[in-house]
Amino acid sequence: MTPRIPVGEYARFLRSEYLESFVASGGSAVKVAVVPDAATADALAQAVRADADSLGYATVAVDSAFTRVNLIQQIFFAAAGGLDWAAHARTVVESLVEEVYGPEARNTRTLDDVAETTGIDRTLVRTRMDEALTKRVIRNYTLAKDFRLAMVQLCLSEFQPELYTEAGCSAILEWLRGELRLISALKDRLIFQKITRHNARPMLASTARWLHQAGLPGLLIVLDARQLAVARPAAGDEGSLHYTPAALMDAYEVLRQFIDATDEMEHLMLLVVAPSDLLDEDNKRGIASYHALRNRIWDDVRDRERANPCAPMVHVVSDEGSD
Repeated sequence: MTPRIPVGEYARFLRSEYLESFVASGGSAVKVAVVPDAATADALAQAVRADADSLGYATVAVDSAFTRVNLIQQIFFAAAGGLDWAAHARTVVESLVEEVYGPEARNTRTLDDVAETTGIDRTLVRTRMDEALTKRVIRNYTLAKDFRLAMVQLCLSEFQPELYTEAGCSAILEWLRGELRLISALKDRLIFQKITRHNARPMLASTARWLHQAGLPGLLIVLDARQLAVARPAAGDEGSLHYTPAALMDAYEVLRQFIDATDEMEHLMLLVVAPSDLLDEDNKRGIASYHALRNRIWDDVRDRERANPCAPMVHVVSDEGSD
């Protein structure tokens, strides 16, 4: 029998070895937790998210039953929908104001407030802040180009709210969440393409870096992959997604790409919660059917009695079941 680790123990391990140090300092990680039932899955997700919340992370949950995880852009949209973009832009603007004008301007954000607090002419304040936003956002080449353009607009809307309509900001937010119908609404912002599978991964990496720039340790995504094991939707379960064999392979490929891209990402942790059914060698929907993913997470050599929490894939059991 494969060794298992209790939920509480594994959550504490992720906190101490990843969230408190590695990810916060700029690392990126993908971990797969195999669970026997829904109760264990929920307990693990709640424990890890609670730890991440207490450390200041932005945390989002992505459920394969309601989000098509075989499409990387849908994972990004689900993550984007759980973030307060305006609040993070506000924090970036406040930090830039303090950086430019010193402690006396702390907690000021708008052009009028900064001018009144510092006694400097509004035109000079606007010029210096334009320079700061150019340096810290527009020329932050670790962020994707379209992402930079979107973020600088959100920052400007916080700095000069009287010049930016709610409709203009709403278009950017809808674009980030995959809800924008016509990309022409953002042409005046120099954004000309929607977020698709071709640019969603750089956008997700940019999001984690942006959150860190806004003062957060990073981004935690808890991806519930249990729906991938469902061959046919159950009666009365019309609201849940069903993955065809082709879509299932695409979902595995998305996870494989996440693992291979960890060196290109920063301040991001993806915790995949998978059902034990997907590890069955005889299950046609199992991970074993997609060798590219299996070879990256499977432990061919392991201790017979002790679970290794450092392994990319860990079998987790409820705390009660570990007694």
